[in-house]
Amino acid sequence: MIDLSKEINNILQEYANDVEKALIRAEDEVAAEAVEKLKKTSPKKARGKKAGNYAKSWAVDKKTKKQYAQTIIHNKDYQLTHLLENGHDIVRDGKVVAHANAQPHIKPVEEWVKREMVERIEAEL
Repeated sequence: MIDLSKEINNILQEYANDVEKALIRAEDEVAAEAVEKLKKTSPKKARGKKAGNYAKSWAVDKKTKKQYAQTIIHNKDYQLTHLLENGHDIVRDGKVVAHANAQPHIKPVEEWVKREMVERIEAEL
């Protein structure tokens, strides 16, 4: 005789494992693609020995805890991200001498990641 509750539990556990695998796969793929997009769309310095370092510095870190996993896309030159994304005043000798315009490059990729994760997870499940 089949124990119905055990069978249902087994089916639900199998589905949970499939969902977890789909989430991890989508997260890894989308994060890697997001880094490539950020490298292409990030501002690059025109000259100097550090030219292009900001754009090249995007990376993915994966942190895993008992209860959850976390994927973080970040720039190693993190001090510049807010300034470049939102613009800033240029101050010399305590006076504002100019304003650097915003160069939005993070927000469009963030919006893409949000849409793409949902689409990929739905497609896989």
